[in-house]
Amino acid sequence: MTFNDFLKEEQLSIARFARKLDICESTVTKWKYNDVIPRKEEMLKIYEFTNKRVSPNDFYGIQE
Repeated sequence: MTFNDFLKEEQLSIARFARKLDICESTVTKWKYNDVIPRKEEMLKIYEFTNKRVSPNDFYGIQE
């Protein structure tokens, strides 16, 4: 599942997701628009928060 698909499915705004993970909103915006890929620590937070539905591979376009 892509990060954007997760946000849409869970009806989460960028701001709300950022607050829940205590990450800067501008950083989450960059992830959403594929401007940057999350760092290792951030990917771990995303992976855990999404119950393993969004994995690091999803940011690289790798399908399992």
